[in-house]
Amino acid sequence: MTETKISPKTVKEIRAERKINLQQLAEMTNIPLRVLQMIDQRHYRASKEQVQSLADALGVSTDELDIGLPQTFPGTWGSGGTYS
Repeated sequence: MTETKISPKTVKEIRAERKINLQQLAEMTNIPLRVLQMIDQRHYRASKEQVQSLADALGVSTDELDIGLPQTFPGTWGSGGTYS
């Protein structure tokens, strides 16, 4: 039996498919709009809780989301500086 590999998509790609804008997603997830903008542009690494909230709101599993910058810690900018 062949296992089907999931090809993760960005939040931006899934939002476009579902015709959800950032303001609507912010209301659905309780994640601040500015943080969602940074996640959408892949300038911010989302926390586990944010990823789960986004997956729930978008109707996908967390494995289907391509979030943030893998080489950084959650809650940080791509340069490694802490976002607060």
